[in-house]
Amino acid sequence: MMETKLNYKSMSSGRLQCRGTIVWNEATLSAVLIDPTDDPAPFLQFIQGHELQVKALLLTHAHVDHAASACRVGKLLHLNPQLHPADLPIFLDIPRHGLSFGIQAEAMDLDPTPLAHGQILNIEPGFEIQVLHVPGHTPGSVTFYFPALNLAVVGDTLFYESVGRTDLPGGSQAALQNSIQTVLYRLPQDTTAIPGHGPQTSIAHEMRHNAYVRALG
Repeated sequence: MMETKLNYKSMSSGRLQCRGTIVWNEATLSAVLIDPTDDPAPFLQFIQGHELQVKALLLTHAHVDHAASACRVGKLLHLNPQLHPADLPIFLDIPRHGLSFGIQAEAMDLDPTPLAHGQILNIEPGFEIQVLHVPGHTPGSVTFYFPALNLAVVGDTLFYESVGRTDLPGGSQAALQNSIQTVLYRLPQDTTAIPGHGPQTSIAHEMRHNAYVRALG
């Protein structure tokens, strides 16, 4: 059996410097792309340069800075983006919403494949992803947890010593707090967390130092 050796690369791109992430198996070159932002060029260049074979295009949520290029990238990679269905209205509204941020987005003309809480995405043996529904920033926000890497791509739910905003349509401060306390803070404490903006952090650090959402006693 071929060895599984997962690695990841996270980069900021786009008008709002959103962070997208590529996770791949160095042994087989199978990969997933999470949040291609509104400027996917750095991710596509990395994928091409490393001869990666992208097996899944994943969205932590449907805000324009994370997902504006999802359909364009999906067509290039021959993949449907995967998204929690609670964020579908936001996804379809990306072209209009993008104008508020100076982002020109094409029509969202691919039907996202729905994700569900607790779902396991089996990319190949040893390369599994757990889907965790963490509503609050948006109704359909999800975290992608990679057990083999002890890595969580948390989108805009959790930031370094901060949390995602909840004043946009569909946001809920109570839901966000519940998601962080009962889902994210229950991951292994040494889990590396990659937010959608800013520096990476760890679950242990946020449980101890995040003034916005404290760990439950």
